[in-house]
Amino acid sequence: MDVLTRLAALLIAILLAIDAFSGERTETLRVAGHTRAPRWHQDDDYRLHFLGGRVESCGFGLAAWNALHDGEGVAVDTSRVFKTCDGLRRGDEVLARRNLHKWLLLLPIAMLLAAALGWIRFEGDVRHERRARFGLRSRR
Repeated sequence: MDVLTRLAALLIAILLAIDAFSGERTETLRVAGHTRAPRWHQDDDYRLHFLGGRVESCGFGLAAWNALHDGEGVAVDTSRVFKTCDGLRRGDEVLARRNLHKWLLLLPIAMLLAAALGWIRFEGDVRHERRARFGLRSRR
């Protein structure tokens, strides 16, 4: 099972790296609607719904939500693998842009690569439960 876990970690790390560092895909879409989902523990979720492409909806925040009207044409920048929304433009006007999340993916990519290379490994204890051990493997 250890080999399967390491292969899965490697595959997920590769997909995350491709998603984070490959070029963005830009689609021209039409705004089909607006939704607002209130949340009591943090800011409300403002989503724009689109027609005419592979992205159905994106959450960009209140400023972009208020700036666009139904039927307007916009350019939406998305990642290639997981289709996350990275930017929103109307003509030459940039309404929203997310740059930081791609750099934040470096941490899970590094953790998954470390697991795939065996630097983080799973070993059984007395009760044969699986637990993670962090650090470099000891040489025996």
